[in-house]
Amino acid sequence: MKALLVVTEKGLRGATPDDHEAYLKFKRRLAKSKPGACVRFEWSSPRHVDHHQKFGALLSFLSNNHAVYDTTEKALVALKLAAGFFEPHVDPATLEVIKVPTSIAFESMGQDDFERFYNAAIDALLAVILPRFEKAEMLRLLDQIYSGWIADNP
Repeated sequence: MKALLVVTEKGLRGATPDDHEAYLKFKRRLAKSKPGACVRFEWSSPRHVDHHQKFGALLSFLSNNHAVYDTTEKALVALKLAAGFFEPHVDPATLEVIKVPTSIAFESMGQDDFERFYNAAIDALLAVILPRFEKAEMLRLLDQIYSGWIADNP
């Protein structure tokens, strides 16, 4: 399990609702652990936290407004494919060429590449997945989702 955490005056919180839930799950598991139990821990300084949170807002928006991509996991795959962030692979059983989404993990993508992906994801969302929305309206809604998450989790 991985989560992006933000240091606040009250302690740590997840950068997005999914990150926060993962963090709370980790805290609960850690509280139940017996002395001597092993926990693997990795630490890094990620790309811009605000950008990660805005992308979380985008995933939340899509999963709440689409019958097929109704989870953030499905929304992420859909955005990667629609934005062209995939590698073609040959299915060994059918010899059919399939699209395998590429990773946007912090270890796989720096801030500049993530910004290109984020912009391509918004354009693809509006062109392919939710074409009924205008870009200005979409950006306004994403800002509201993002602002609401920040306000609720200072």
